[in-house]
Amino acid sequence: MINNQPSVLVTGASSGIGLAITQYLASNGMHVFAGARKQEALEGLAKNSNVTPLKLDVTNSEDIKQTKIIIEEKATGLFGLVNNAGIGNGGPLMDVSVEDLRALFEVNLFGVHQITQAVFPLLLKAKGRIVMMSSDSGFFATPFFGPYCSSKFALEGYSDSLRREITPYGVKVILIEPGRITTPIWDKGEKYLNKYAGSLFAMEARAIGEYAIRKGKTAGLSPLEVAKTIYQVLTAANPKLRYIVAANKLEYQMMKILPASYVDKLALKKVQKVVKLAHAAVNHSK
Repeated sequence: MINNQPSVLVTGASSGIGLAITQYLASNGMHVFAGARKQEALEGLAKNSNVTPLKLDVTNSEDIKQTKIIIEEKATGLFGLVNNAGIGNGGPLMDVSVEDLRALFEVNLFGVHQITQAVFPLLLKAKGRIVMMSSDSGFFATPFFGPYCSSKFALEGYSDSLRREITPYGVKVILIEPGRITTPIWDKGEKYLNKYAGSLFAMEARAIGEYAIRKGKTAGLSPLEVAKTIYQVLTAANPKLRYIVAANKLEYQMMKILPASYVDKLALKKVQKVVKLAHAAVNHSK
């Protein structure tokens, strides 16, 4: 605690969901250790008196070591860890290199493991909470986003196992499963649209990618909605194990219980519809 404020470490705090979480928690009486990789982001975070910016790449062992040292020096404890840092990319799985797949897992799973393992003694002492930023892609595997879905499915399994191991020792593990959220991640995704132009699946992959980006930019919820949920998770006496943050929660809940064969048919129908719309748009522009 700092001046009796609950202390929380947020990874990936430079923009989007991570920045919204940092700002919301700090404005609601928590002290936030905000991890970011870029100097510009760290300088911006430092302007908030309730925020201690930390140079933190969750794949860098030295950064993680220094993060723990700084937290131990500046606070008498750590109540929360929000594992928000993550990267997302897509593409036809039969064209994605093992190097690209491994790079994604390095951040979305192995990075989560490294930082969680490092600060766990502090969380254990505080009987604190570990919040995992999963996704709707952690339970609904969409075609042509296989790399990202795979990493989030892995995170869900990791989180379930961890929760069942450490709950008896007083530390809670909670999964957050956002749907579409309007963040800069959609701009970053545009660079992958032409990456697999020579693929057997190029037409479908590009159409789905463009559709996802367009929807993410225009129909996504504000990152503030996720931040509010994180605050609830950190302050509720008995938080739920999972929180879906989406406008269409019922649809997502149905995806969890419908037979896989039926979900497969829905996914195929969606791909066909999106490809048809993409063709129509191209023809209309000619």
